[in-house]
Parts: sequence; C-alpha cells; structure tokens
Amino acid sequence: MKPSITGPGAASRPERIPPFATPRIHFLDEQRRHRRTGAVSAALVVVVLAVSGIPLSIMISPLVVGFFAVLVRLADLVVDVPALSAWLDRVFHLLPTMWTGLRQSDVDLPWDWLVGLFVLPGVLLTLVLWALVRLIFRRTGVGGPLRRMETRPPLPGDLAEQRLANLVEEVAVAAGVPPPHVLLIDTPAANVGAAGLTMDNASVIVTRGFVDRLPRDAQQAVIAHVMSSVGNGDLTLAAEILTLLQTWGLITLLLEAPFLSAARASLVLVGRIGWRTVQGTADAPSRELALDHLLEGAGHELDMDSEELEMLPDWHPLALMFVYLPLLLSVAVVAIFAKTVIWLTALLMGPLVAFLWRTQRRLADATAVQLTRHPEALATALRTLAGLDMKVPGGVPVHFLFPVWDPEVDRDQTRTDVTSVLLRMQLPLEGRLRRLERLGGVTDRPAQPPSLGEVAREFAGAAGWLTVAALLLAVVLAASAFAAAGVLYGLGWLLDALLVALPRRIARVWG
Repeated sequence: MKPSITGPGAASRPERIPPFATPRIHFLDEQRRHRRTGAVSAALVVVVLAVSGIPLSIMISPLVVGFFAVLVRLADLVVDVPALSAWLDRVFHLLPTMWTGLRQSDVDLPWDWLVGLFVLPGVLLTLVLWALVRLIFRRTGVGGPLRRMETRPPLPGDLAEQRLANLVEEVAVAAGVPPPHVLLIDTPAANVGAAGLTMDNASVIVTRGFVDRLPRDAQQAVIAHVMSSVGNGDLTLAAEILTLLQTWGLITLLLEAPFLSAARASLVLVGRIGWRTVQGTADAPSRELALDHLLEGAGHELDMDSEELEMLPDWHPLALMFVYLPLLLSVAVVAIFAKTVIWLTALLMGPLVAFLWRTQRRLADATAVQLTRHPEALATALRTLAGLDMKVPGGVPVHFLFPVWDPEVDRDQTRTDVTSVLLRMQLPLEGRLRRLERLGGVTDRPAQPPSLGEVAREFAGAAGWLTVAALLLAVVLAASAFAAAGVLYGLGWLLDALLVALPRRIARVWG
C-alpha cells in the first residue's frame, strides 16, 4: 500500500458540504473516468498518428520512384530495356490517367498503381527513418530545452532548496515513483515541470521563484501533480508524439539540404551526434540538441521560400543543367508540398492530441488529491501561479510539461516551431478550479462507477472529432495524390528531355 502525504490537518479534517454546495465526487471516480477517457483518446491518437504519415509518404514517393527512373534511364543509354521504359512511361503519365478516370465513369482508376507508387515507397522510407530516430534517440525523452538551461542542483547550504528536494523525494515515494533528479533554474518565474522519458530517468525542473513565492502546502500539491504525471506515463506519451514530429523534421531536412545551407548544417550535426549515440559516446545535452534541430526542421522558420534559398549556386554549367536543375524542379517542389502536408496533418491531429493531454492533466490532478488529501492546496497553488509570472524562459516549445502556463501561448503568432499547432494543451483555470472543488479528499461512500450518460458523451465527442478528422484527412490525401502525380509527370518530362531526347540529339550530331 502506498504511503500517503497529508497536508496540515488533512487527516482529521471532516468533510463539510454546505447546503446547495457543488456535489462532491470521489477522486477514485475521477481517476477511473479519466483513465478510461485517456485510453480511448490514446487509441484514437495512435490511429491518427499512423494514418497521418500517409500524405507525407505520398509526397516523397515520387522521389523514390524518380531515383529508380534515373537508374533505368542511365542503363537505357547502354542497354536497351524496353519493358522498364514502357513501365516508366505509364508511371509518369498517371496524372492524365487519374484526371480522365475522374471525368469519365467508364475509365477505371489504376488503384493498384496508385497504392504501389504513391503509398508504399514513401511509407517504407518513413518507417525506416522513424525507426532510426526512435532507436538512436529513444532514451533522450522530452524537456531538452529545459535541462540545457543554466540548471543546477539544490545548493547544500540553502535551507529552502534542500527542503524542496526533500519534498520532491517524499512525494515521489508516496506516488510509487523513483525519486527524480531535482534541478533549479535561477529565474523569478514560478513554475515546476518534468523532463525525461520514463519515471526511472525523470528530472524535476524547479524555478527559484517557485521556491520563494509559494508556501509548502502549495509546493507539495503542485509537485504531487508533476509526480502523478510522471507516474501515469505522460513523459513517454509526449516523447512518442515528438518522435513523429522529429521524423517529419528529418524528412524535411533531407529534402531541403540541396538548397539550404542551414538544413545541411543541421543534417551534419544530427548525423554526427547520431553516430556518436550509436557508439555510446554522446552525452545527453548533445542528443537533446540534435532532437531540437529535427523539430526545427519540421517548423517553418527556414522554408524553401526563405532568403537563404540558393537558386543558382556557383556550379559548373553542366552540373547546373544535369544535377541542380532536375533537383530544383523535383526535390524543391516536393519539399514545399511536404512542408505544407506536415502542417496540415499536424493541424488535423492537434486537437485530438490536446484532448488526450488535457485528460492526462485531469488525471494527474485527481491523483495529486489522492496523494495529498488536500484539494484546496492544489486549487490555491494553481490560482497563485496564474497570478504570477509562470513563463520559464525558453520553455514555450514544451510548455505542456508544466502544470500551468500563460494561455496567451495559444495566440502567439510569432512562433515558428511545429509544436505551435498543438493548441489548448493546458486546462482552463476556472473549469479546473471547479473540478477541484468537487473533489473530496476523503469521503465515507465507496467509489461509484461512471454513469452511462458520461460514457456516451465521451464516446460521442471522440467519434465526432474522428469523423471530422477523417473527412479532412481524405481531402489532404486526395490533394497529395494529385500533387504527387503532377511531380511525377514533370519529373518524367525532365528525365526524358535530359536522358533520352538530349543524348539522341548529341548522337545524331556526332553521327
């Protein structure tokens, strides 16, 4: 049985429900309800994440096919391969075939070709890159920007910081979580968050303002929320979501590398740190820095419309004609469409991820009440933090790792990171306080199962959003398929001009 933490007088404080007060609910009821809701929404998130990679895969599939086509065309200059050439001609003319199939009912769309060419190559490549990112950086987790700040351990001679470290250890033991590392940031902002991957390697990041400006009961309640979040697996959940975004960033960096020096520099850094990670010589800050570069790759600070785009590099004219021009007319176009698809897909999955994360926050609140038996302390702490400066410098990209944050973060139009599409990750304060008001620390009645009405509403809400997301995703898929067919059509014309028509003209001139 887990030990419990009690606030001052919590064990002997009777439950007093005044007439006409908000009806109380048991924290076990609340935990059970949010665990069930979290399980349903997590399953939906897995489905959405799995399907969300298909539009991006459709966009990069033409490049995989194009690379194979270049090899075939080069081989055709030496050895006659009519079967492969005829196959490529059909591939490169899928766009007019699709257009005709949509306009005329008597023409069937070549679904086997569409799936085989537009889905499978890109899906396989995306899965390989995702597996590499996950394998190499699996143990890094989330919260890198926080740990790379000027963090420090609690000072041995500082009584307030030592009390805080003891409090974190006490709450961790009560939550059944291994005591995490405690790191402090010297800033007047008042907040506390968690970083890492699992409860075994988690770190609690505390600001000095949190130590100085909150009483012990409030500190205990907020830390109980953070420890509950760690124990519920929220760090692992956040890491899996960010791994997908980082994979998208790696794909974008690969597509933009021929044209943007910043993308090439990021790829070199990621490759070097990734190799050192495989060898076991990379430290945690360097791995976290590599992951940040991957997230930046999925952002829109440096796009193909950036001023750094090298339209005409200082290359030999033949290299410009036979190498750079084909890359510019194919890879650059795919890079632009791929970044657009990434942001559209992130916008589609953003509300579902935010709903899941808010459910986890409510579960952590209920678990914190179970640990402290003092819901008033958590409510007071949240209200106090909302009235203070809780914005930790540099913590905006991972603001969802904190129990509270300034709601203005959802309206910040200056953010360029891909996580800016994950809106409403924080719980609204007033609704959160009302929920805490209903939570009793100890009640005489046993925990009751949820009503059928609550279950129906939860499933109806999830099904409604899933239907909307499915319709929007179908539109994105269709647009991606036509864009990919257009890229293939242009790529086929370009390869035919450079590797078929031009060599024939040269042969006639020399002949």
